[in-house]
Amino acid sequence: MALAGALALAAYVDVLLVGAVVVVVQLIVALASAPVDDRGRSIPSPRFAAAVAAGLVATGVTLVPRLLDGADGSRSTADVRVASGTLAALLPAIAAAVLVTLIAEMRRTDGRRELVSSAGYAVSLGVFSALAVGWIGAAQALDDPDVVVVASAGIVAGTLFWMAPVGRWWCGGLVVLVGAGAGALVVLQLDSVVTMALGVALGAASALFAVLGQVIGRAWAHDRPHASAGWGFPGAMSIALVGPVVYVGGQLVGVPGLT
Repeated sequence: MALAGALALAAYVDVLLVGAVVVVVQLIVALASAPVDDRGRSIPSPRFAAAVAAGLVATGVTLVPRLLDGADGSRSTADVRVASGTLAALLPAIAAAVLVTLIAEMRRTDGRRELVSSAGYAVSLGVFSALAVGWIGAAQALDDPDVVVVASAGIVAGTLFWMAPVGRWWCGGLVVLVGAGAGALVVLQLDSVVTMALGVALGAASALFAVLGQVIGRAWAHDRPHASAGWGFPGAMSIALVGPVVYVGGQLVGVPGLT
């Protein structure tokens, strides 16, 4: 909830500040607990390096997409000009995670036990780290922070409701309604460029994916949220998984049929 609030406030200041908060989220993702084998032993994995590399590449390209410009008149230059920096950033970021992981695995001298699990874990964290840049793309949409605020409200409402002492299945279903209500309330209060229909949809989806981030994050951390490397991981996962949702929401602002 603190990360969502920081993103909402940053969106009112400058997109670079949103990028700074996203980098914090990526660092928390990179600090995830080590994977474990069937015996409960930690598996060596270059998870930190892979997630940081993917995050920094994704953030850099999202903020400055011209970094991918090719020669004048080439297809790559045209693609960068017509594509959002967010979309252009994802493939290089994932490629960076894979490259860093492979180099780190080749340098291992422990016999490379559990190689598949180790490499897969690191690359997966790199992908999660890269997804967080969707918040930057949303903040850039129409130079208006309302989409970020609506999604942040959905995250906060959904996360608060998820803490209620209610059966998990019932709570999971009602979270969508709570998020939709939060999105609608924000649209009403802001007199926003975001329409009511889009606000309801964005709030509901943000709440749902925020809860999925909590569930996946706690399972990923092996139920050790108190550990120094895992306490913030579920929260960072919520922000990362909502990244694509809020980005799509930003692209839908002003689309005929949603006005």
